[in-house]
Amino acid sequence: MTWGPSFMYYHCDQCGKKFKYELALIAEMGDAFGRCPVCGCPGTYERDGARIPNDREYEEIDDD
Repeated sequence: MTWGPSFMYYHCDQCGKKFKYELALIAEMGDAFGRCPVCGCPGTYERDGARIPNDREYEEIDDD
């Protein structure tokens, strides 16, 4: 049984963007994992785990 993907949630102190990365992408993305998709700054970690109630506030980042 699976509970769905697990995410790491971040926000950017530089531009205010909220974003999340699926944990499965850590190996594929390398140093880009956890960086803001808008300005490229390292994100500030908030939490990890399954989807949270305000999940839609966070942009999901993929490896493209």
